Amino acid sequence: MISRTFVLLAAAIGSATAFTAQPVARAPSTTRLSMIPDADFDNKLKTDSQLKDADRITVLECDDQECAQISCVQDNRGNWDCEGGLEGEDRETTKTVLMASQDDDE
Repeated sequence: MISRTFVLLAAAIGSATAFTAQPVARAPSTTRLSMIPDADFDNKLKTDSQLKDADRITVLECDDQECAQISCVQDNRGNWDCEGGLEGEDRETTKTVLMASQDDDE
């Protein structure tokens, strides 16, 4: 009777872990500029003199139906890390820089 209880308990624990969300390891990207890749905008961030000197920028990304805000921070090596933006692939989007700012304590 006790062994049957352990078998049932083990089966219950095994099925519970099967439905538990497992953490997913993700390699950090050095430059993720938005959810939808845009090589022209990536190049603009690296070459535009006003944006090269900025520490933070706010960008409005739009397609033909919706818009989303992207917030980006530049690290000491010149890599941009951005959050937000439209999701999906192969969508024609436009990106407009709304604001660029630079820290005053340099």
